[in-house]
Amino acid sequence: MLITDAEKISEEIQRSLPNVKCGTLRFWGVWFGRPNDNIHKIVSCECKPDVLRLHFDGHERLTVWFPRRSKVGAAAFRIEYAERVLWEWFYYGRPKTDDNLFFYDFVKTGEAVSASSNVNWYTPDLKTDLSMSAVEIL
Repeated sequence: MLITDAEKISEEIQRSLPNVKCGTLRFWGVWFGRPNDNIHKIVSCECKPDVLRLHFDGHERLTVWFPRRSKVGAAAFRIEYAERVLWEWFYYGRPKTDDNLFFYDFVKTGEAVSASSNVNWYTPDLKTDLSMSAVEIL
């Protein structure tokens, strides 16, 4: 049975927990918050054949479709390629309800990445850079 890249990355994360790099998230060059403003820590992960889902200590979720070329460890966390990246979080300091669940959704199509969000209290800068990794923790 062939193991997918998502399954390999999931296994690598599970072997490395709890010593996976913590820090600020960036998606194709788009920061979640300001650089070094937030510290996110992966606490678990799961995988379906080509979909990797990571769970973080603040109840955030990161879902990555068709991830490839990764670096996982205490010094670095990076997934260079993905077809889609969905970051979901609850508005910090508010109850964890559907009304307070927000997202950044990035979809790679050809030589571009389109981005959308349901954030309603500011206009996020979702200008992506395809030369950068799909997901990084810095």
